[in-house]
Amino acid sequence: MNWFLFNKTLKVGTVLKQRYEVIQFIGRGSYGFVYLAVDRKTNTKVVVKQHRQRRDHNSIQMLKKEAETLSSLRHQSIPSYIELFEEKNKWFLVMDYIDGSNFEDLILLQGKSYNEKDSLQILFSALMIVSYLHENRFLHRDLRLPNIIKKDSELFIIDFGLAIKLEREEAVSLTDGKSEKELFKEQSFKSDFYALGHFLLFLLYSTYEPRSKQEQSWEEELIISNETKRIIRKLLRIEDSYDHIADITQDVSALIDKL
Repeated sequence: MNWFLFNKTLKVGTVLKQRYEVIQFIGRGSYGFVYLAVDRKTNTKVVVKQHRQRRDHNSIQMLKKEAETLSSLRHQSIPSYIELFEEKNKWFLVMDYIDGSNFEDLILLQGKSYNEKDSLQILFSALMIVSYLHENRFLHRDLRLPNIIKKDSELFIIDFGLAIKLEREEAVSLTDGKSEKELFKEQSFKSDFYALGHFLLFLLYSTYEPRSKQEQSWEEELIISNETKRIIRKLLRIEDSYDHIADITQDVSALIDKL
């Protein structure tokens, strides 16, 4: 099979299912191409994800799994599922478009900065969304900066391509000493906690100004309260980790009120 030809991206102006007109190529992930399109039926913008042919042939299954996940979720801060369809031997997933900016762009491109209280308030908003997922036994497992979006004063979480639903009563948690990649992807609620710890650190570093040429740890570099340091240490599993998201939200809420 000619993988290059099969994996060519759609041209701007392509119309899918006589309904979705591609207006922009957004990017590519491990198993899909992502486009911005206009739904001619509703005259609104939507996101279309196309499976990307891989040698392991898993991309279609992964796209269908993401469609199943989105169709199971009903939350104002999660893109709504529209439909899944096949056209010309290619599968496409259509979902709501969130017209906002992810935090990677907000900080690195737009120069936004967030102090300690701002960062904790943003984390709290993210926790409210993740709490809904966990209550429904879903793990996101990809809470990276590009997948957390701010639109006006609201937060959204996107890209459920790696999300899974726990079928067992107890999640599988890895033992200490695992790599960062393994901690992000483990089948445990703690994998999302770990990712949110890194998210909080990224927000806090938006106001960081180096004071020393010597290499230092984040605890030495960041001027933040001991309470925030403790929350981060527990999220990153440097010390005894959180077991339940309710415990995190309680600690973060109390600290926001204190600051």
